[in-house]
Amino acid sequence: MNENKKQTAVVFIHGFTGGSKTWENDSGEKFKDMLMGEASINEAFDFFEFEYYTSLTDIFDSAPVQELLSILRIPKIFGKKKKIRTNKPIKNLSEHLSSFLRLKLSGYSEVILVAHSMGGLIAKDFILNYEKGDKPKPVGFVSIAVPHKGSLSAQILAPIKNINARELVPLNEYTDSLNNRWIDSRKALPESIYLIAQHDQCVPSVSATPFTLKTAQKFVLEHDHISICKPSSKDDMAYIALKNYLAKRAYTMHMQSTTKISYTNSAPDYNKEIFVIKMILCDIGTKGIDDAKESFFNAEVITKAADKDDQEMLLELQSKVLSLYRQSYNKYTNLGLSSNEVFSQVHEKLLEEDSKSLEISVNYINFLHKKGLLHQLANKLCTSVIWSDDTTIKDIMSYSK
Repeated sequence: MNENKKQTAVVFIHGFTGGSKTWENDSGEKFKDMLMGEASINEAFDFFEFEYYTSLTDIFDSAPVQELLSILRIPKIFGKKKKIRTNKPIKNLSEHLSSFLRLKLSGYSEVILVAHSMGGLIAKDFILNYEKGDKPKPVGFVSIAVPHKGSLSAQILAPIKNINARELVPLNEYTDSLNNRWIDSRKALPESIYLIAQHDQCVPSVSATPFTLKTAQKFVLEHDHISICKPSSKDDMAYIALKNYLAKRAYTMHMQSTTKISYTNSAPDYNKEIFVIKMILCDIGTKGIDDAKESFFNAEVITKAADKDDQEMLLELQSKVLSLYRQSYNKYTNLGLSSNEVFSQVHEKLLEEDSKSLEISVNYINFLHKKGLLHQLANKLCTSVIWSDDTTIKDIMSYSK
């Protein structure tokens, strides 16, 4: 069920006693429909809602009551006989979510789960029990007023013997275990943000976060437990927080797709580029030149596609690459190594520092791009990046004619 061939689905999951109306504001406008009005987001994602049975009391939907009503012929008076429904534990609802995703949304590679209240616990259980290889894979989680450590208001509902109300009580064995597993898995979790309602009488702020968060992950908003998932307009901070999160994800997906552009298929001819001429003048081998061409191509692609923030990050990274080049070049030329050996040693140094001084949080940039940043610097009519002290600007200019 993916006619548009988008790779990522965004699924909204309501909470305890909620439903489709959870996401609808007073004007009848839904959260997902507002987001679909953002061009970049609509181009990247398809939106869905996951609904499940949840009721304050399920006695009237239970089999004994429905059977009694049937015997008394009451359904003929009040309409069609209801389906048998009962409240189910969070673990069971998580399995229901898994089935929905695997059966209804299997055409998507990835899914981002946007969950309110108890829906967040369902999403967490699914993420923690996700089996590698299943589609779609959970790559994002947006927690909206989720009782990660329980809800004090759930204690009020204890007398009605609602199974979910019992699970939402603080220090409930299952919910507490779920949060501990979430904490233990924090390094492997999908990219997540947490929206906290400042006036929430159901989920206090201490429970709305599973552990100590970085500032970038946490948003405290002027909302209550219900209004936080019904943004009144596009100026509502709850809307802005989710919009920005999805826009960032869309940009990252675009950049990841950009890095997959094939150098071979594009077959650029770089023979007259300055960085290639510098290698030819220094008698760098054919394989080394081919590798440099490919890395240059990849660096050019991401540099042109990057947004303003990533452009600044790439410039900073390029400065580090240049510094490593200078240190290595001086070291190995002083040891009397040939140009080809210097070229090889410089690139080995870059590889050595790939996960150290050159490490960055942007996951679409790899070692190939970092080498390319060096060759971008070499692609200038100067001797800042060369492979032999004998290289002169005059030689470069005469060869390029």
